Amino acid sequence: MSLIFILDDSPLPARYGVTASLWANQLGLPLWSLRPSFKGDVPDSHQHVIPAGYCVTSGLYRSDTLQQEISSADSLPNADAVIVLPAARAAAIVDLPGIRLFSHDSGQTLVLRDDTQPLLTLHTDHYGRWSAAPAAEPASTLRIGLIGREADHRQAYPATLAALGDAASALQLTLDIHFLPPASLSANLDELEGLHGVLLPGGSSMAAVQGQIRVAQTTLTRPLPTLGLCLGMQSMATAAVRQQPACEQAILAEVAPDAVLHSFIAFADGHHRCGVLPFHDGAMHYNHRYRFNPQLLPQLSASGVQVNAQTDDIVEAITLPDHLFWQGVQGHPELASRSDAPHPLITAFLQAALTQRG
Repeated sequence: MSLIFILDDSPLPARYGVTASLWANQLGLPLWSLRPSFKGDVPDSHQHVIPAGYCVTSGLYRSDTLQQEISSADSLPNADAVIVLPAARAAAIVDLPGIRLFSHDSGQTLVLRDDTQPLLTLHTDHYGRWSAAPAAEPASTLRIGLIGREADHRQAYPATLAALGDAASALQLTLDIHFLPPASLSANLDELEGLHGVLLPGGSSMAAVQGQIRVAQTTLTRPLPTLGLCLGMQSMATAAVRQQPACEQAILAEVAPDAVLHSFIAFADGHHRCGVLPFHDGAMHYNHRYRFNPQLLPQLSASGVQVNAQTDDIVEAITLPDHLFWQGVQGHPELASRSDAPHPLITAFLQAALTQRG
């Protein structure tokens, strides 16, 4: 066997590298990626955290064998491996020996083929998960609010939506996903009515924070299961702190560096905490340069919110014990989810939503 090059023509971060990831998984070969660039409004196109300690193209999140994403073909390995690269960069490997395969994104399917025939044809379900034959959806339905624009979840960062699908399949549920763009939420948050749970995701856009804080403030006092991931957890902790006197304007330093009171502050040494790190009895994908302000721990506790996971003085997870389910984690559990192994935290969130539905 030699190098297998897969030239991928998908223009969307969520779809780029999907066929290569599954093909490399199937062959048990290491996967490498020549980093693509994308046009349009796709802020989270490179937000998949890998153990090497940096973020790669988001469509590679289902790879079990990914080694590195690099910018130059000069850094490619010599040993057996699958290499995915944009079809437009074919000239970068024209002189390199190896098999050429082609991945085509038709919008409805992703097809991997050689010069003569299809090798893999993938179809998507309504959670954005790609497989050769998506399973039929069960009838039992939960209405889940997912903060963010639908296009962002489907085209740029697909892992959160897919992880909800993994947990729903395990529980034999169908989710009616209500996408809630934070910038356009109504004054009274009428969008939350009729939901059985709401998820506040991570992301690189600070424009989402004020809307997420408003949702978290509302669900603090409403029996609506709420889960926050990374930036979502930061929004939840900020919402809790704002309940205390003189803390009403607390905000993330990343959002407003000149604000008087910061709920989350940069690591003093400029540290970027990125990679797969220990969490409880497992591991968690992390990507953050900001941590909860330890001076506000008394205010967080006074709100009723408890820290239920901590590394030294870094708050890893929070919970409101008297709530049906109000929890946040600083990491990205969605990146560890698989169709046959949903993440326990996301499964627990949907179980709480089932309880809420009754």
